[in-house]
Amino acid sequence: MIDKLSDPVILFALVLAFVLGFMMRGSGRGSLSPAPMNRDEIDAALKRVTISRWMDIDAEIAAGRKLAAIKLLREATGLGLKDSKEAVEARMAERRMTRH
Repeated sequence: MIDKLSDPVILFALVLAFVLGFMMRGSGRGSLSPAPMNRDEIDAALKRVTISRWMDIDAEIAAGRKLAAIKLLREATGLGLKDSKEAVEARMAERRMTRH
């Protein structure tokens, strides 16, 4: 088996498969999270969040589950992690909720 791996054709095929797989997967930040949004897009996404979803987010914050609140907001808006975290923290400050 080991001597088959040293065959140049097999090595070339393995390297080619790795490179093609890497190219198809994508790389960098854009492949793992949504495209960055500008301030207007973020504000528009936050305005689309329903009152019942905000109530769920507020309940998670009040229960000390900030990460769960961020996750709910991300699911509702499609915002990235950083923007969702900042929005949840702004909501906490606005409503004078304590940070956990």
